[in-house]
Amino acid sequence: MTVKREALPNALYVHIPFCARKCNYCDFNSSVSETKIIDRYLDALEKELRALQWQYTFKTVYIGGGTPSILTETQLEKLLHSVVRYIPCFEIQEYTVEVNPGTLTGNKVTLLKEYFVNRISLGVQSFQDSQLKLLGRIHSGNDARNAFALLRKNGFKNINIDFIFGCPEQSLSSWEKDLRILVELNPEHISTYALTYEDGTSLTADLKNEVIYRLDESAELEMYKTAIRYLTSNGYNHYEISNFAKDGYECSHNYVYWKNLGYVGVGAGAYSFIDGARTSNVRDVFTYIDGITENKNIKTFRECLQQDQFASETMIMSLRLRQGISGADFCKRFGYKIEEQFGDQIEKLIKDGFVSYENERLKLTEKGLFIADTIMMEFV
Repeated sequence: MTVKREALPNALYVHIPFCARKCNYCDFNSSVSETKIIDRYLDALEKELRALQWQYTFKTVYIGGGTPSILTETQLEKLLHSVVRYIPCFEIQEYTVEVNPGTLTGNKVTLLKEYFVNRISLGVQSFQDSQLKLLGRIHSGNDARNAFALLRKNGFKNINIDFIFGCPEQSLSSWEKDLRILVELNPEHISTYALTYEDGTSLTADLKNEVIYRLDESAELEMYKTAIRYLTSNGYNHYEISNFAKDGYECSHNYVYWKNLGYVGVGAGAYSFIDGARTSNVRDVFTYIDGITENKNIKTFRECLQQDQFASETMIMSLRLRQGISGADFCKRFGYKIEEQFGDQIEKLIKDGFVSYENERLKLTEKGLFIADTIMMEFV
């Protein structure tokens, strides 16, 4: 049985696959490119956006990368103009752009404000210069603080800060120092991620060659627990495994992914999920540009989920949320009770104390939170 037709997607993701330098831990679709290539890419991106005109009404827009703020002021304005030209800006409730401290300028911040961007995600990762160097970041701790101050000065009242913990040689005390600085800055949203070692990255190569050594899992877990305690005690709601927000500042765009709802992605390597069909644009920037320019099919991947697959993915993603998933909402969406497909798994996990199922809401317990990846595999 295939997935029944759902409401049209109202979330748009725009991918900018360019960086000043590839970070040591990054396996995202990004590269260092010349200005001419970026100009050609923006032309192709505008054409793909134009094709979306009048098809959807987007309530959230998220421009990510890569590093969108690597664009020159002229390029950034071209990108932002393309979005508002083809996407009715009066419908957009949350408009996020990712920026990095090392590539942000006052004029770029002004452009973001002028083109209706109302949320910024600032890629800080750490305030410790030694850790930033290990990660391959191009900014310093002072650069990060100055970038945040620049955004505040220009009126941005919804700022997320991305942070990484669990780095080689990182101590709990240095992590606590980062958290104190972070809370002093007082952003509306904080994302904290454990460092992962992805295949093909220079950080993973250093790990294999014993240039660096992975932090002990128990130390990494203590950092995570420390972040939860400290941030929640300072007014941040721990609403998703890796995310904390002040009341009313949860990320609406990311809720779309966590609830496994539909979205549209434009740009090289961007994914879309519409009516149970997941597709992906070609990853290579040059192939993407040529395909758009020559009106060729740029989709390199497509899968149509069966109902049970869709339900399984929805369970896995929704359990990332601290509020979990509503049994009533699940039944309304899929046409049967949650227990009909996952009754055995739920019973086992409740018995082990990893999930609770009360008032028709299934969610991770605190015990389950710390082994979330293992628990989610039960629903594959």
